[in-house]
Amino acid sequence: MLELANGSKYQGERENALAAATRIASKHGMTLDEAARWTPSEKPVPVKEFYQRPRNAADFQYAPNTQQDADAEKYRWKAAMDRARERGLDKAEEARKEAQAAANQRRRNSGSRRDPVKHATILLKETSLPFEEIADITGLDVYQIVGMKLKARSAA
Repeated sequence: MLELANGSKYQGERENALAAATRIASKHGMTLDEAARWTPSEKPVPVKEFYQRPRNAADFQYAPNTQQDADAEKYRWKAAMDRARERGLDKAEEARKEAQAAANQRRRNSGSRRDPVKHATILLKETSLPFEEIADITGLDVYQIVGMKLKARSAA
């Protein structure tokens, strides 16, 4: 950043580079002069060696993306979700699903309902409901509903 601030021919670019260098230096607890004199104490670690040595949090900040990193992230996400479930954070969602399942079961077990095929035929003719919703209302399979719709078409 300091090289850009010194070498740019544009005033705005120089000001922005200097501001960025100042932010970076203050982030690491240095003055601008200390940051200008600072040199890295160790050589960069080759990628192959990077994955063979123990990891710490700083490594993940600059590590290249690999399948190993993706797998580690998936594991951390799954562990966090398991901890959330243990704390009961998804009980409302489970209660909603159970209520929906109970309502569906009542709907299917009711003997006072009309014949599902006739009901689906009427809903197909008189409404513009989606096939999935008609299947949910009548308890039939979506493919049965689609077949009924296709058979009800007039031959042209």
